[in-house]
Amino acid sequence: MATNKPKARSRKVLWIIAGLSILTGLFSSYALAQRIHNFNAERDAPLYSFIDIQLESFDMYGHPFSIEEITLDNNPYLKILWADQELIIPVAIPPRHELPTLFDRQVDWLSMMLLADRSGMSLKELESKIISGQITPRLMIATRTPFGAEPTKEKHFDSIEHKEDWAWGESRRDLWRFNFYEMNQDGSITTHQPLRFPESGKSLERRQNNAKLKGEPIPQRDPGEIVEYTWQYGAALKVSPRAPAITFENQALRAAGWTLPTAAASILTLIASVFFAIAPARVTE
Repeated sequence: MATNKPKARSRKVLWIIAGLSILTGLFSSYALAQRIHNFNAERDAPLYSFIDIQLESFDMYGHPFSIEEITLDNNPYLKILWADQELIIPVAIPPRHELPTLFDRQVDWLSMMLLADRSGMSLKELESKIISGQITPRLMIATRTPFGAEPTKEKHFDSIEHKEDWAWGESRRDLWRFNFYEMNQDGSITTHQPLRFPESGKSLERRQNNAKLKGEPIPQRDPGEIVEYTWQYGAALKVSPRAPAITFENQALRAAGWTLPTAAASILTLIASVFFAIAPARVTE
């Protein structure tokens, strides 16, 4: 009987640790959620909604719109007519299959959409305001061109060269170029600045650390990168098979501070303490 008392006492301590872990985890998790909420509230960035359009001809803003596939000098293009304006876009990724509609055939690189800022509104509220005319959405075409952007990083001696084929182009997100064409209410067409996905936070940090070690100027972000939480970022995602890598500058977890490691440590401690507390007694004889 005397030998079982230390074991019972140790299990009691483990259950106490588990209880404290639960309390610590709840407190830190609440603080973490509150910090993320405050970060998003103070960021005050617009929230864009996108509505896909897959019509080859229609009227909007009182202007006719049409899009069709054409061939010029044996190369595929798209011809867009908006009011009295004409826009010719080269096909970035030729279709590999004979699909029934134009948008099916060009889905790998092109998307046409309506976009509107719905900050502070639900989707139903946004739809009702668009129908009533209180909000006028923007008509936009977004395209993605593999190998359309210049490399931002120098090649290493062990780099493996690949030809610019379709499969390798789908993997090199850092070399995608995004173009945005807006059909304006006055019948004009605006060609926005071509942009690229932002470099990952790890990649940028690695290049900056290498520059510090070599005493070289600290590299900064390319001014031609898409900025997170902008309409360009959302529109680019519509034509991307893979989302961009995470950055560090605009992430809510940067505001987490002590709450994130404390919550994670509490969960691990809870699992370990419960595991040992319910484990069967070791047989010593």
